[in-house]
Amino acid sequence: MAFWLWIASAVAAAVIAGALLSQIRIRVRYSRSGRLDQLVIVIRALHGLFRYQVVLPSIAVRGWSIVYREKAKGGFTGKSKQDEIKFGYRSALRMARAYRSIMVSTNHFRSWAKRSLKKVECTRWRLDVRVGTGDAATTAVAAGLLWGASGCATGIASNLFSFRASARGEVEPNYTEPEFTLVWEADFRIRFGALVWSMLKLGTRTIRIGKAVRAWRAWLSPSPNESLG
Repeated sequence: MAFWLWIASAVAAAVIAGALLSQIRIRVRYSRSGRLDQLVIVIRALHGLFRYQVVLPSIAVRGWSIVYREKAKGGFTGKSKQDEIKFGYRSALRMARAYRSIMVSTNHFRSWAKRSLKKVECTRWRLDVRVGTGDAATTAVAAGLLWGASGCATGIASNLFSFRASARGEVEPNYTEPEFTLVWEADFRIRFGALVWSMLKLGTRTIRIGKAVRAWRAWLSPSPNESLG
C-alpha cells in the first residue's frame, strides 16, 4: 500500500512540476482594411492541452460607443459562445471605479503589475501599415507620422514586456489611391509557474480581499447592460 502511495505521489509531483514549467503562449493578430476590423487572440497552455480562441470579426463605432461581436471557443469544456458587446461611457466609468478599488485594496499594485508584465516575453512583434490619401504630398506626411507612431508603440511595448525578438514592420505609402491597411501580429509567452507566483504575490499584497475580488470581477466581466446579444 505504501509503495503505491509513493508512486501516486511521485506521479502527482511530476504532473505539477510539468505544469509549472510549461509555457502559456498568446498569439494576437489585429487587422484593419478600410472599415473592416478583425482581432484574433489564441491562448495555448499546459503543453497544448488547453486552447482558447477569441475572435472579434467586426468592430464599429456607434455614437460615443464601440460595439463589437465576440466569438469564443475552446477551453477545458470546448464550448463556443457568441455575443455582441457595447463599450461606452458606462463601461469606462465602471472600469475606472474598479481600478480605484483595486488600488485601494492592494499594497503597491502598480509595482506588482510592472514586475508581472516584465515576466511576459514577446517573441514576435510586427506592425505593417499601408497608407494613401489620394495626394502624394499628404500621403508622404501621413506615412512619416505613422512611422513615428509605430516607433512609439514599439517603445512602450518594450518597456512593458521583455522583448526576445527584434520588432519588425514597415509603413508603405500608396501614392495612387486612398487606402489605410494595418496588420499587427505579436506572440507572447510566460511560464505557468511565473504566473502562479505573481498571483500569490498579489494575494499577499491584498488587504481587502472581498472588495478586491468584486473589483476584479467588475473589471474583467461586462455588466448586463453592456451585452447586446
